[in-house]
Amino acid sequence: MNYLTEIQQRVLLALYGNDMITLRKLIEIAKSSTSPINNAIRGLKELRLVEEIEETEGFPKRRYIKLTEKGKKVAEKLKEMYNLIEASTQG
Repeated sequence: MNYLTEIQQRVLLALYGNDMITLRKLIEIAKSSTSPINNAIRGLKELRLVEEIEETEGFPKRRYIKLTEKGKKVAEKLKEMYNLIEASTQG
């Protein structure tokens, strides 16, 4: 069984609800830095939860990250889990 690290979870949640975002924007939303985000993306790609798209034209080239269908399902469950935890601590 594969477990997601905290940063991988943050990446999935940051991507949830976004079609496709740049690596720079993902770093900003996930409140992290380049190296941990790149490592998280690498692991999530291996799990087939995200895919990476590189611009072929223009300069500087941009990297876009998006959830796969499997990634969308996992992110949705993560969001539900965090909502349940938040609701239980407020009540």
